[in-house]
Amino acid sequence: MNIKHLITILTLGVSFANAQQEYEISFQEIESKYCRNCYGSLVVEKGSLSDTIFGGQWGNVVNYKLIKIKEKEYLNTYYNYGFPMGQTVMVYKIHSIEEHNFLEPIFEKTFELYRETHRNYNDVPTNFIFDRTVDVKIKNGIEFDTKLQVSYCPEIEGEQCDILFEETYIDFYNIN
Repeated sequence: MNIKHLITILTLGVSFANAQQEYEISFQEIESKYCRNCYGSLVVEKGSLSDTIFGGQWGNVVNYKLIKIKEKEYLNTYYNYGFPMGQTVMVYKIHSIEEHNFLEPIFEKTFELYRETHRNYNDVPTNFIFDRTVDVKIKNGIEFDTKLQVSYCPEIEGEQCDILFEETYIDFYNIN
């Protein structure tokens, strides 16, 4: 083989490898340690593009993964956070990873997963509990299979909670 051909092949191989690396996505997780009210940071890089997603609770980084919907790749982030007095919220987002709108959320949904409300009902201290579970499925869009249960819980020793209401439903959202 001619040395010129070998150099040409190596040059093309290196150029191709560099072009591939520009489109690979890398992640760096930065936790805010010892901080109650701080978000974590997720630095996302793709070639020369770089941006940061803030989220999570107690300094923890958001959960994340690359997903495909209709043959297109996206970044999916999700996390739960809580409030005092018994409330938990889930934040679910889909971000673009294309150059023209890198890391812009193209879909956002928030669910209240749990809420405890204290009331006196017939002179009995009572907790009303709203408990929601959400199962997320990625198909040709995003499907949220949701189950909601509302309970009445008197604060009397030995007294069990009564389920007042149960509901299941599916929400589906098309993406792109």
